[in-house]
Amino acid sequence: MAISEQPTPASKAALVTHGGTELALHAIPVLTQAFQNDPLFNYFMAGFSEDERREYLPTLIGGLVKASTLNKGIIYEASSWGSCAIMMPAGRKAIRGSKAIQCGALSMLLQLNSEGLKRVLVEHPTAVKRAKKKVFTPKEISEFLYIFIIGTASNRQRQGLGGVLLEHMKAYAHSQGRALWLEASNANARRLYAKHGFQDVEEFTFGEGLVGPDGLAKKGGEGVKNWAMVWRPELKKE
Repeated sequence: MAISEQPTPASKAALVTHGGTELALHAIPVLTQAFQNDPLFNYFMAGFSEDERREYLPTLIGGLVKASTLNKGIIYEASSWGSCAIMMPAGRKAIRGSKAIQCGALSMLLQLNSEGLKRVLVEHPTAVKRAKKKVFTPKEISEFLYIFIIGTASNRQRQGLGGVLLEHMKAYAHSQGRALWLEASNANARRLYAKHGFQDVEEFTFGEGLVGPDGLAKKGGEGVKNWAMVWRPELKKE
């Protein structure tokens, strides 16, 4: 997700709205555009050809959006769907049991090959869980808010809309006295999040020796970099 470091006047006036499952069909095409050729999503789609990745990505994104909103995830959008995000309430997982089956997310995941399934369901979640334990107290683990996914439509990049959404979600988290967690799947996203006050918790390298930095198969490749990041509100001292 490439967004201008300097917000435009349009971004400052961007209207942010939010909702639940009723907004899923609007969010899916925006996020599909945003994550075309994303290194982490390429890594998950192990063994797929370029055409297969292009065809499958909307299905993958759609399953994730539907599963997360059925589990009470909140969809935020800025400037008439120029950018959107999904934030999970405290204690809620994006993909969980019966909800994943109900919305078809489980059958969507089963379209991946065995290596892709391992990467999505085991490798990535295990690394993220380990990072959370490094930074959160047991109490915070049950209270933090999770920005599950955030992206900007390809024709609305460099308008500062991702930053608008981040500030909106930060304001909500601050009002609740809760931390915000997210993972940056590319260096541009990491720079944006850092600009808005998120701090690195841990850098992950997935697929070292198997894929290049673009997430595609490459013998001896350096792997895909991801970053776990956290933001905490500055609470007033009593």
